[in-house]
Amino acid sequence: MYRYNKKLALLLALWSISLIGYGQLRRGYSTLPFDIWAGMSVTPKAGVNMFFGDLVDESRTSYSFGLNANREVSRVLSVRLNFMGGEMKGEQISPTLNTPYASFENFYGEFTAGVTYRPLNHFLGYFKERSFQPYLLAQVGGVYFSATEFWGPASAGTSGSVPGEVWRETSGLTPVVGMGGGLSYWIAPLLSANIEISGNLPFSDKLDGHDVWYTSWEPRQDVHETDPYDFYYTATVGVTLLIGESQYRNDAKYNRASYLKTRKFLQPKSRNRQPNNRRRR
Repeated sequence: MYRYNKKLALLLALWSISLIGYGQLRRGYSTLPFDIWAGMSVTPKAGVNMFFGDLVDESRTSYSFGLNANREVSRVLSVRLNFMGGEMKGEQISPTLNTPYASFENFYGEFTAGVTYRPLNHFLGYFKERSFQPYLLAQVGGVYFSATEFWGPASAGTSGSVPGEVWRETSGLTPVVGMGGGLSYWIAPLLSANIEISGNLPFSDKLDGHDVWYTSWEPRQDVHETDPYDFYYTATVGVTLLIGESQYRNDAKYNRASYLKTRKFLQPKSRNRQPNNRRRR
């Protein structure tokens, strides 16, 4: 039931943000011409993922890296394309022996499209140079996985097992939905630091290679299906590079603050001028 409630909550969040996005898109494009590069930014990033599935009791954290392309479509909303990849892993611990019964490794690639919402721009007004800019995100897409499950030391008493050897292998492509949030810190007109956390629900139970278990492995007897769907979190840090200047102007109340923050980046470098010692004839 917990898995289904989590799935329903994610879908409702995506639906709610899509309604907000529709209204903002109509406002954003009603008076401004379209320029694909205006408000475009890219964010290379790296971090960790934490996997929650049937085969994981310990060692659930591994590495992730990726690239995000983001474009403003209104003063509060942006659309994004997100590419992520890395490794997922985990161990299932025998409750009697307190050693791993099985473990898995999964090399994955994730592609999602989504929308981000910046609440401070909504409630306080649009300000490009705001020092801290939090945002919420929702995304949908697909994740490719290639999982390998291994027998652990505690499986030595299981008929047909070979501790340390491959138990099962599986791969595939499955839909994924996710939501989360992040925070950008303004450094310069073209540069910001970024942190982001998202929770992702793939529509598969095979990302750990483990979707069924048997009372006896050889011969296989009494098939038992595990709980549907796996789940994983991703936390990253990155650097955001602005590709094209935003087509939206700061709210008037931020004009002076914007000038004070950006003037040192816009003023030309001073040059030492040599006095003109030439005599007039």
